[in-house]
Amino acid sequence: MAGSRCFVQLSHPGREHQPDCGLEKTWNTQKHGHARKFMQLHGQWIDENRNRQSGDLYAWGEWEPESELVRALDPPDDDWLHPRWLWRPYYVPKTSYEGLHNTDPFIFGPRFLYSNCFQPSKPGLRQLDEGSVIAFGSSKKVNGWTSCTFLDVTIRPLTGDSPQPKACASARDRLRLYRGATPDDPVGGMFSFFPASPECGDSGFKRPAIDLPVEYINPRAFRAPRGFRRDRTPDELRGVWGLLVEQVHEAGLVLGTFAELPERR
Repeated sequence: MAGSRCFVQLSHPGREHQPDCGLEKTWNTQKHGHARKFMQLHGQWIDENRNRQSGDLYAWGEWEPESELVRALDPPDDDWLHPRWLWRPYYVPKTSYEGLHNTDPFIFGPRFLYSNCFQPSKPGLRQLDEGSVIAFGSSKKVNGWTSCTFLDVTIRPLTGDSPQPKACASARDRLRLYRGATPDDPVGGMFSFFPASPECGDSGFKRPAIDLPVEYINPRAFRAPRGFRRDRTPDELRGVWGLLVEQVHEAGLVLGTFAELPERR
């Protein structure tokens, strides 16, 4: 499928999940909005000296299924930009996924996956070419090159009969699944990453602020995808991707490149 090579700003809600069942968080339903979790993961990262490392790491991300509370955190001066809770993600398969939120983007496993967010209402998001950069602040069969976890927590909630949130999708929508580049299989030297830290401390870390020209990142474009209508050159995209990397390192964070799949219980 021919498409445009773009830099896309895909904004997501900034609300943080709260415990709702003792030391657990149940699977988030469509009665509530999407939210984020600060999670304890096991995976791989690249530090500012380009060294690859592996072990426990901590990161913000979307995970709408169940999680267990590791511990409460102590944000400095009650700073709401810091996380209040540290989660360990897991999930329990369902006989019906009706009314449940799905997880998109999916940062777990060998490649990042982006499958549906805003695609029904913004057709240009289904026509991105290889080498596009997506900044996240079908009839096609995907078995065999995705994990069972991705099918359970991202695809199956889309197959229920209940109406999905406007930004998501339903089984009637035609979508496109994108697989992210990796350090071992980059595109133009670029690869997918999430800001992370091998250390948590008592307060975790803020989601890093990204400062790019307004033609790339518009702070006012909350929940409105931008950039998918403008074709850009590979050199331009590599330059902007490099600025993202630089600002993540300047925030004292590393580039998370792999996170193990959460436990299936």
